[in-house]
Order: sequence, then structure tokens, then C-alpha cells
Amino acid sequence: MVDIAKKVNKKSELMEPGERCVAATGILKAGQFNRSVAAGAIGGIVGHAVAAAMNRGEDAPDENTMAEAFPRLHQAILALTDRRWIVFEHSTMSGGPKAIHTTLEFSDITAVEMEKGRLMNRLTLTFRDGSDVTMEAPKANKPQQLVDAATRR
Repeated sequence: MVDIAKKVNKKSELMEPGERCVAATGILKAGQFNRSVAAGAIGGIVGHAVAAAMNRGEDAPDENTMAEAFPRLHQAILALTDRRWIVFEHSTMSGGPKAIHTTLEFSDITAVEMEKGRLMNRLTLTFRDGSDVTMEAPKANKPQQLVDAATRR
């Protein structure tokens, strides 16, 4: 199991002075894992065509909502610090955070729910405007710790 929060805390220069990551998990755009498996299993041009067709079936969030503004990165890190929520760009080389993509106040996210799966869990964030966004979180990245920390807040 990978301790993403530890990787985030090692990159403290990306956060405010004295800020500490309480919990974090790797996140993927919803459906990204299945698209990657399909593209890899089939391979070549046909595999990429199948993955592209799977992308077209995505549900787009309502316009002018916080869910629409939430980043739809193929791979990122969602972190809960002692001060705020942070979405980091993910470093492919280290598996840790590369740069801050987006920050959110605690009050911006009103609920964090998780639906467990075999390898990937579905993580849903509900925003203060009532909109929500669902993404995937690899089980190995301990997303339950993030849900538990958010619930205790």
C-alpha cells in the first residue's frame, strides 16, 4: 500500500508554511482505469479507438457548477490538509505531487463518499452548490483514509 499523504508531506515546499497533509489518495478520471485496460489489452490503433469511444459516453457535469470547475485530470492526487483541500498534478516518476492544480476551502466540499470495488473505488465529492463529481481511486492508495479524515472534519 502506498502512503500518498507521506509523499505530499515530503513536498512541503508546494504547500503553505506549516501546512500538513492529513490524508491523500491518488485519483483518476472516472472510467480511466477501464479505458486504459481496454487500450492496452487490444493494443494499437484499435485499442485507442475503443478507449476514445468509451470517453464519449461520459456524463458531463451541469454547467456553471463547482463540479464543472473541478479538474478532470487523467491522474492526480486529492489531499486534505489541516487548512484546505488540494488537487495536485501527479508525478509519473515519483508517484508524488508535482504541482498544485486547484485548491478548495473546507466549506466547498460538503460530503465525501466512497463505493468500494475490487481494484478501484469510486469516490464522490459533493460541493456546497449541490453538484457532485465522481472519480476513481485505486484501492492501493488508501482512499478510505481520506474519506475517514473528511468525515471527522
